[in-house]
Amino acid sequence: LKRSAVLFVTVAVIEVMAPSENSASAPSGGCPMRGSARAAPAAPSPPSGCPMHQPSSYTPPAGEVLNPRNMMPEMPQTPAANQSIVLNKHRETSSIPKTGETSNWVYPSPQQFYHALLRNNKEAEAEAMNDVVYAHNVTNERSWKAVLDWERLHHKSCPTPSLIRFVGRQQDLSWGGWWSKNFSYRGVPFDRHDWFVDRCGQRTVRYVIDYYDDPAAGDAEDLSVTIEARPAVDTTGDLVDRFRRPVWQMRRLWTAMFGGGGKDQ
Repeated sequence: LKRSAVLFVTVAVIEVMAPSENSASAPSGGCPMRGSARAAPAAPSPPSGCPMHQPSSYTPPAGEVLNPRNMMPEMPQTPAANQSIVLNKHRETSSIPKTGETSNWVYPSPQQFYHALLRNNKEAEAEAMNDVVYAHNVTNERSWKAVLDWERLHHKSCPTPSLIRFVGRQQDLSWGGWWSKNFSYRGVPFDRHDWFVDRCGQRTVRYVIDYYDDPAAGDAEDLSVTIEARPAVDTTGDLVDRFRRPVWQMRRLWTAMFGGGGKDQ
């Protein structure tokens, strides 16, 4: 599998994550990073962008219903027209709790992922879908882990934060992305997401997550991706939280200049 085939769809198609775990095709449980003997796919090359966020010629059909949590319709599990091989329909359950439900968010199957690419008029290789979905799931598990690193600051008052919804903002450069563009070898992020996290009903916290193609990332899965997640400074409390993790701030600057941002993620 070529590196570009992986990262082209790694992060952005998180929008395909299921609105509910109660579909017939959803697995009974288990985190996608556990219990798998599969080798990680080859590290990807610098991507040209993300299929779910780039402008495309796709026009939604009349009557298409979008889920407000991920702004995507439910992708079918049936083969697409002219599909070259039979694709796996198994869906992995993530480790990410879903606000308001007892279940976790569910990742798309390779078959659904393939439909998502075709829906947006993007090039899709059916033979690559298993590796692409693997990379997608790993990246989003790492994103949630990065969010939890911040939420531990509030563990006593909220031991179980959960994800309400998320939105892709690939065209909107964050301040961190602007800094990287001007001062880091990584350049601009290839994608950005805003995740909205429920802090046990106390408040909703918006997290800004930048994804960098980083040949010096040093991540265990060899995807060459560095993830920078932090609370958006929407309130004074968010700003205080930023100052409560000075080591993270220093590491962020160091890895932007010298690499290693993917280690321990």
